[in-house]
Amino acid sequence: MTEDTHHSFLPDNIDEIIHWTLPGMAMFYRDCSLPAQAIAQYEPGLILRSPCFVDMSYFAGKPVKNCRFVVASSKAAPLFELDPAVAKWGLHTINCNSIFKVLDVYQTTAQFTQIVLWHIPYRAIEVFKSSSLMMADLDVDAYIIKNARESLHQKMDMEVMTELEERAWVKRTNFAIGLNDDYAAYALKATPVPDKSRSLFNAVKKITGDLTDLNEAF
Repeated sequence: MTEDTHHSFLPDNIDEIIHWTLPGMAMFYRDCSLPAQAIAQYEPGLILRSPCFVDMSYFAGKPVKNCRFVVASSKAAPLFELDPAVAKWGLHTINCNSIFKVLDVYQTTAQFTQIVLWHIPYRAIEVFKSSSLMMADLDVDAYIIKNARESLHQKMDMEVMTELEERAWVKRTNFAIGLNDDYAAYALKATPVPDKSRSLFNAVKKITGDLTDLNEAF
């Protein structure tokens, strides 16, 4: 990790952080119709917490809504493998209380914005808040941004994915990740997992191998 060009900061658990964050990391997508007030809250470097589960797809085509979230994560549970009914959506779910770093807010036109989020472990917030992840000579933050932008331009020439426009999918994905109903960021302090959500919470942790305390609230 580097804080700036003058000195480096390597926490004692940097290997654990890298192991949690990078192996198996992939891009996931969800399109939303959001007001300008919501989109304006996202700025590169911002750290957000989602108190609810975040459903995404590994599919994406030409966007038809005004905002696309691209989430880079190694801990998205492929729930479509457990339920054939959601296979058409390529459903992956990130756990409630998950933390995201805003990497990029890319406005291609006045009518469309792509927001890139990186799913990071709870106990590494301070590290990612002030640093870019460097692997040898590779700036991982910049690498994710580059790939997300290239992916968008490729998908602009693809067909719209009608499955991802179905009412049921839109209902579960059409909200601003990390923002409340007033479009303010949720506090980063984790909230208790409701009893009704506990079984899914535990299942996502098990499926994704998120079994250390690195992603647990203090």
